Amino acid sequence: MVLKIGGDMLALDAAIRRQIEAETRKLVDRFPSEPIEAQVNVQEEFDQLHGHRVRCELSAKLGSGRQVVVREARKVAAEAISEVFSTARRNVRRLRRQSVLDLAPTPKPIAARASAHVATR
Repeated sequence: MVLKIGGDMLALDAAIRRQIEAETRKLVDRFPSEPIEAQVNVQEEFDQLHGHRVRCELSAKLGSGRQVVVREARKVAAEAISEVFSTARRNVRRLRRQSVLDLAPTPKPIAARASAHVATR
């Protein structure tokens, strides 16, 4: 698992780095068979409508060649980070489910099976 943390000075805060590392560990523990490369950017921004907020962006590359990108902005950095990682866990689970369904053999239509059965008699 590769983790890169970037952003402005807010990203250098020790408590924020610990939270990001803990959330990343939970993500990796949830999907142990999936190699994950994650990059997290934390930045402070000013929005005309909402005022000062903290934006967290997670970009995760999965071993299956897929990518998950999640962005969230909240007043408190801890809330933004938690929301980003919970959304990422749901998205990774959904991608894995789709890839398993893509690998599953599709059954033949009933009409095709019936005609094959009739032809063999």
